[in-house]
Amino acid sequence: MGTLSENPFAQAIAISTSMALFMIGVAMGIMTLLSTKTAPLPFAIILLIFAVIFIAASVFFENRGADHIGSLIGGGIAAFAVTFALTAFFTGVSFAFHGGIRDIGWERMISALAICMIASMLIIKAVKHKNHGHFF
Repeated sequence: MGTLSENPFAQAIAISTSMALFMIGVAMGIMTLLSTKTAPLPFAIILLIFAVIFIAASVFFENRGADHIGSLIGGGIAAFAVTFALTAFFTGVSFAFHGGIRDIGWERMISALAICMIASMLIIKAVKHKNHGHFF
């Protein structure tokens, strides 16, 4: 058995499991955000995440050929999406560490992990397929 970088089976398991854990964290975070109406991250940290992602995404889109307004709009949309996902993920992690998994139950968590692993593998394969130019 080779290292992780040489074994496609281990790569697929590692990537799909990582994506699945992120998906579960975001899902638990969204549930917690909707029920408590508060986030465990201070507003200043959320604003800092937004600012860094906004700048990076704006530069990315501008380097890809977008005009100034387009790069700002794209950067804002990307920053909002990433900031929301990260805030929800950290809220979900906080929920899990404060006994949330015990409240949900291990059976549901394992089922959610399995479903998210399958979904992440489908997403990975769809993106690889699209990058090879097979989609219209």
